[in-house]
Amino acid sequence: MEKEVADKMRGMVRRATIRNVKDDGETQTASVEVADGIWRDDVEIMHPYGMAANPPEDGGLVVLLAVGGDEGDLVALPAGNPWKRMGGLNPGDAGVYNESGDKVIVRRDGTVEIAAGAALRASVGGVVFTVSPAGVDITGGYVRHNGKDIGDTHTHGGVTPGASETDVPV
Repeated sequence: MEKEVADKMRGMVRRATIRNVKDDGETQTASVEVADGIWRDDVEIMHPYGMAANPPEDGGLVVLLAVGGDEGDLVALPAGNPWKRMGGLNPGDAGVYNESGDKVIVRRDGTVEIAAGAALRASVGGVVFTVSPAGVDITGGYVRHNGKDIGDTHTHGGVTPGASETDVPV
């Protein structure tokens, strides 16, 4: 009887490997390895409100909880992947990252650092601002600097209309 109780207690909280994450429903689920070679499917992964992640296909690690001690009612805490973890943060810093090295770091001093391998894109309504290795592209809306229109519809005063174009900015 004592061994049975000890085994039950050990089964209430455990570390598990996950695979086959499904992220297309109301909840995110995965297959979890609860013991060597023993898998359970469709285990819900709990995420803090406002945060979401889908671990790389090579898997991740979770802490499993048996709700009410029932090993048939498992939930997993958010997945980690120690092999891909972003390190080097200073005390008070917070970061979001992916397996490719893209990241957003909010520094304790109020600095926000963004590193993107392919592009950084911000969109608000119909305006899209994209920074890529090729340059900066703004689609939609207008562009102003110190209240002056510098976008594609701006005009220059003191220019006689005609076929000529103005010189480049000085």
